[in-house]
Amino acid sequence: MDSTAPLLIFYARNDALGDGLLRIPALRAARTAFPQSQIVYGSIRKSSLTGVLRRHAAPLVDDFRTIVPLSAILAEFATPGRPTTVVDFRAGVPSLIATRLRLVGRGVRYEPNFAGHLLSLRLGTRWTLRPEHNAWRYHRLIERLAGRHLPFDHRLDVPQAARALARQLRGADDRPLILLGGNAKSNKFMSEAQISAISGNLIDAGYRVLYLVTPGNGPKWQALAAKESRLSVVGPDLGLDVEAFGDLLLALGEMAAAYVGMEGGLGHLFAAVMTPTVIVNNGANMERWRPLSNRVEVVTAPRRGGSANIADTPVEAILEATHRLLATSRRDHPAPAR
Repeated sequence: MDSTAPLLIFYARNDALGDGLLRIPALRAARTAFPQSQIVYGSIRKSSLTGVLRRHAAPLVDDFRTIVPLSAILAEFATPGRPTTVVDFRAGVPSLIATRLRLVGRGVRYEPNFAGHLLSLRLGTRWTLRPEHNAWRYHRLIERLAGRHLPFDHRLDVPQAARALARQLRGADDRPLILLGGNAKSNKFMSEAQISAISGNLIDAGYRVLYLVTPGNGPKWQALAAKESRLSVVGPDLGLDVEAFGDLLLALGEMAAAYVGMEGGLGHLFAAVMTPTVIVNNGANMERWRPLSNRVEVVTAPRRGGSANIADTPVEAILEATHRLLATSRRDHPAPAR
């Protein structure tokens, strides 16, 4: 990359799977609007854009610098006279204000994720509130830089090899496929009793149910199999690396009638292939974190003692939302006659 080309730096705090997925539309918009710029992506901690999502992010970013302070990135890439812009995806008000002050007089244009875009307000730019949804907040920052509306595309492509493996796993079973996800960190995981009851109900209703074993706390697949022998499982025993397993999940999402699971990265991943989704939420702001697919049902976990645990959510509420989603999908998108 030409070291005299305009420099565009994105900076984030930390990218779990959902964070990275919601930033991809903005990165695509930036690559479209500024094709001659050197785009650098940095973060305070780790980023899924250099892990499970690297294949999708690599064409959009020239250089990644994770677990590095913004000052070090500027010292490495910014040179006197080189047009430089920093787009700050972080949301903490004190850190954004402090960064704005540190960049004063350095010839760096600064676009932070700040309410009302007040820290980057300038003459000739119309004052607007930032959008509610995080993905659109990030994308709007790029539109402000470009001075025009830009395509918003959150979809991910699926390799043919992943589709072939998904078809192999499904086999000759032609029942509609339901994906279940229950593993997560902290109080976001689903219980063994929830998964076994949900899967049993859906199997009885004529669906093929596949449980996805992903990192985090949650039910053990051996215990689930003992409780519900008809439940199928996909997980680490396939021997796939993290990127290949992510691609397999996308391929399964393409063919699924629905995904049912907790609020988090898996919901955002399946939104990238428009899988109808039931999200069990333990307190996330759905205006900011709602999956970007067209069909989403949200079930809210009950609050007890000031906090909400997904494992406390009644199975009946999850199943009611799931059957409602499936029924409206059949109504609004009927299968073609054979």
